[in-house]
Amino acid sequence: LASSRPQMGIVEEVEAQLAALNARLPELEGKANKKERTAVNKQIYTLENDDTYVAAKKSQIEGGRAAAASEEDATHAKRLEEEESARAAAEEAAEARAAAKVEGAADAGAAEEEDGESHLEFKQLKKGDGETAPSKGDYVYCCYTGTFAPGTEHGGKDLSGKQFDSTWDSKLKKHRPLHFQHGGGKAIRGWDEALKRMTLGEKAELTIGPRWAYRKGGIQDDAGGYVVPPNATLCFQMQLVGVRDAKHDDASIQWGKGRG
Repeated sequence: LASSRPQMGIVEEVEAQLAALNARLPELEGKANKKERTAVNKQIYTLENDDTYVAAKKSQIEGGRAAAASEEDATHAKRLEEEESARAAAEEAAEARAAAKVEGAADAGAAEEEDGESHLEFKQLKKGDGETAPSKGDYVYCCYTGTFAPGTEHGGKDLSGKQFDSTWDSKLKKHRPLHFQHGGGKAIRGWDEALKRMTLGEKAELTIGPRWAYRKGGIQDDAGGYVVPPNATLCFQMQLVGVRDAKHDDASIQWGKGRG
């Protein structure tokens, strides 16, 4: 911000930008918009802590327009500060919940003892190249659609076969593959176990029991509703489309705009 501009003009300009950015936040709720939401929050933080803006705002509050309005201005500034603190705390909590959606299942699984059984049914639908297989720690790309297994119920509703997540972007008419570290605790156990069997381009149908999925915790959205209910068995059609720098050649994949 240019320090030569009038202080009142600086305050009005910055607060107009802040209002516009804050107005976008409700539209960016949910896991799919996490990166964009984080970027907007960073812009808000930068504007709010700009030295020129902070000085101009302080001068505006301290100077006031008249002696009679000074006390009212101070009260208003305090209320703004409290509201801002509350908003920042709410955003931090929302970010924590969003991160828990990705990592919570792996953390919960690590806390429970192994039962020595497999909770994955694996059916190959398409062969891979037979050579390019991920090792633990490799970054991979996967396209998938997830549905609930037959017989899944929650809250009196039959969820059998209902889709709960997918990399398919209906606007682009392409998949935006999920990018994550294999074996790094960023995916459910069932996925990591399936990837041990797969090579680049391979497509498989997975049925994953709750012990290797989201267990008794399930996944909740920011409003507290269940995206995946507790103890749900999940079905995925999943394709391994990227291993390290190698990528599967498929026109239905939108590279460069992956999730994760």
